[in-house]
This record gives sequence, C-alpha cells and structure tokens, in this order.
Amino acid sequence: MSIKQTGTDKEILRCDKSTGRDRPIVPKRYRRNVFNMLHKLSHPGVRATIKLMAERFCWPGMNRDVKEWARFCVSCQKSKVIKHNKCPLGSFKPPVARFDHVHLDLVGPLPDSNECSHLLSCVDDFIRRPKAVPIKGITTETVARAYKRNAFS
Repeated sequence: MSIKQTGTDKEILRCDKSTGRDRPIVPKRYRRNVFNMLHKLSHPGVRATIKLMAERFCWPGMNRDVKEWARFCVSCQKSKVIKHNKCPLGSFKPPVARFDHVHLDLVGPLPDSNECSHLLSCVDDFIRRPKAVPIKGITTETVARAYKRNAFS
C-alpha cells in the first residue's frame, strides 16, 4: 500500500494509491457514516457492499466492519427471504376459474414515491395478466389490504 498525504497542518487526509485510484483512509469516527451513505442507496448484499466500499475507501479491517454492519441492517433483515421455496416444474394444475391460483411477490425496497417503497406483484394463473401495486410497507396487513383492494379489479 502506498500512502499519499494531503490537507492542511490541522487536517491530514491519507489516501491509499495501490489500486491506481486515490482511496481515502477513513478515520474511525466517520466509518459508520460512510457505510450508511453507500449501503442505504440500494441495500445490496454483503459482498456487493464490500466491493462498493473497497472501490472508494479503505481502512484496516474494513471488510470485517462492512460485513458485520450489512448483516445487521434492519431494512435488509425485514425484506430478506430466509428460504427460497422451489416448486418442481409442471406441478401446478391448470386453473379452471379466476383466483384458483394467484402468484404474489414483493419487490423492493425501492426509492420512495408517494411514501410507497415496495411493489406487490400479482399474477392470476387463469387470466395471466400481471399487476403491480405500490405499497407503503411489507407487513402482512399492508399486503393483504393492497391485494384485496387492487388485485384484478
């Protein structure tokens, strides 16, 4: 690691130049703020957040810190699906009427628009018409209310 010092006598900013790009070495007191600013843009996963941070900044133990902070991010935990259930191909019987089988999915978090941060995606197997409904949160009550009011009406 080659280090470049810049700044005035009162403030010195050290930069890592080993990657061909000056990456500031972030002082301890600013590290969490730097992480929050980049991670909250789109709440990427742990590896993507580490990559995003490493391209722009560095500090000793950065990967460890970023990994810990990303794993404990409340927004990421709320929208994380623990187990992806997969159904074998061809296991759904063809529907005989509307609402026999409806696929629901949540998309988000997205940038807020009219206080809505997620989309409820609905597809009725019978009519095969997709519908996306903006919703404010992903609680069971919010999703059920949005589905009841908006789906295929």
